[in-house]
Amino acid sequence: MDEPVLPGTFLRARAIGLMPMIDQGEKDDKIIAVCADDPEFRHYKDIKEIPPHRLAEIRRFFEDYKKNENKKVDVEDFLPAEAAVEAIKYSMDLYASYIVESLRQ
Repeated sequence: MDEPVLPGTFLRARAIGLMPMIDQGEKDDKIIAVCADDPEFRHYKDIKEIPPHRLAEIRRFFEDYKKNENKKVDVEDFLPAEAAVEAIKYSMDLYASYIVESLRQ
């Protein structure tokens, strides 16, 4: 969204794509989402609907944001909303497994 948001603010979001990344040799995928209540973006359902220049801006941000720390980040091609949903489900399953294991100790 275009409006500033304070850290810790909760917003309703819709995952529209996945940006696979390799950050210093480790997988670090990013979910691309839009604010579900923002009139300008709420109609987007998939990453392919985002204008190419906006995708280039997102890619460039993630390619550059660690250069000041002399760290390498490789951004791969954007994937559709289904890939984002699968990544979210996978992460939720990992987290649930972690919680269950921590309760057993």
